Amino acid sequence: MRRTGWKIVPLRRRAPQWRWRLGADQRAAVLWFVAFTVASAGYGVLAPLVDDWRSGMRAMAGGCRVSRVIDGDTVDLGCPAAGTVRARIVGYDTPELFSPACAAEQEAAERAKQVLATWVWHATSTEVALLGHDRYGRMLVDMRLSGQRVAQGMVDAGLGRRYFGHLRGGWCS
Repeated sequence: MRRTGWKIVPLRRRAPQWRWRLGADQRAAVLWFVAFTVASAGYGVLAPLVDDWRSGMRAMAGGCRVSRVIDGDTVDLGCPAAGTVRARIVGYDTPELFSPACAAEQEAAERAKQVLATWVWHATSTEVALLGHDRYGRMLVDMRLSGQRVAQGMVDAGLGRRYFGHLRGGWCS
């Protein structure tokens, strides 16, 4: 406040010279645009980044051993705490070995299984994070073999694709 002559007048803040204001219609359009971007292309970009970040934050436990490779993303694990369980490795999806839609899917599924079995055989350590169960009763696990995340390795090798629980596409061209 300042005193001018005989009365006290409050100081006024200067209004910003430029302010971007959206009307109700523009706000709705921006909201729909952001929602559409996240729901379509944004999900494919953000989901792998979030999954990798969450994987890096998980506490991994050693002591589990892979006793059998079922297919490219399913194994039988022997863990001291849980016993022998069938486990699905999260973060990626491979072609179906037991119900292929075409010969190409069958071949790709067999190759993914062979590569995963080779990685398991040559691994110096096996670390898993137990995450719950899927609708088939399999344990969901995040797995690292010799310190490398299995999901990332399978995707990088072209044997699978990122998968986070949404609808899956086919493997036949």
